[in-house]
Amino acid sequence: MTVMRKIGAHNRSSGAIAGKRMRQALGLPKGSGFCVPIPLHLLESHAWAAQSSQCRKFIDVLMAEHAAHGGAENGNLKAPYTQLRARGIRGEIVLDVVMEAKALGIADHVRGQRSYGSKRAPSEYRLTWLGTPDGLPPTNEWKSIKSPEEAIARKTNAREALARERAIKRARRAERLARQALVTSDASTPSDRRSGAA
Repeated sequence: MTVMRKIGAHNRSSGAIAGKRMRQALGLPKGSGFCVPIPLHLLESHAWAAQSSQCRKFIDVLMAEHAAHGGAENGNLKAPYTQLRARGIRGEIVLDVVMEAKALGIADHVRGQRSYGSKRAPSEYRLTWLGTPDGLPPTNEWKSIKSPEEAIARKTNAREALARERAIKRARRAERLARQALVTSDASTPSDRRSGAA
């Protein structure tokens, strides 16, 4: 079946689909709401093919969030842990998945602050093949990946960098706990001596 196109003033095809019935058949279903376009080049890219299933779920969450805001929040998209867990992403690997998406150039993020009280700020995400409301055009970092091996190398490097960051945090936490234990043992020692002398 061939799709009929409208003919313009100079007897050339305008590219628009001719006929209301054909436009309805080939268009989006009624009531589908806002849709997120994914370019064919992205779908065929090495970055897209290298995504893990968990990373793809994460991108799906961001696309759903983008559509829910009518395309006006790219760059400020939020995906809380509860929302990610509801989509089947395990809580302990959320940061791994976020770093994988960034390494592949499919999504970018600004890391939030995990604190208590009024200073809590969630992470904000941006789909790189779409522009942002403040005028930033699509950055398309995924285009720089030229082979499957490069995509795998980027994922591996991101995992190793995250492992190093976690090791540093564990070491700092252990050092802080050791200092606290030393301070509490020093504070309890004089009172023990006094009670023993009495």
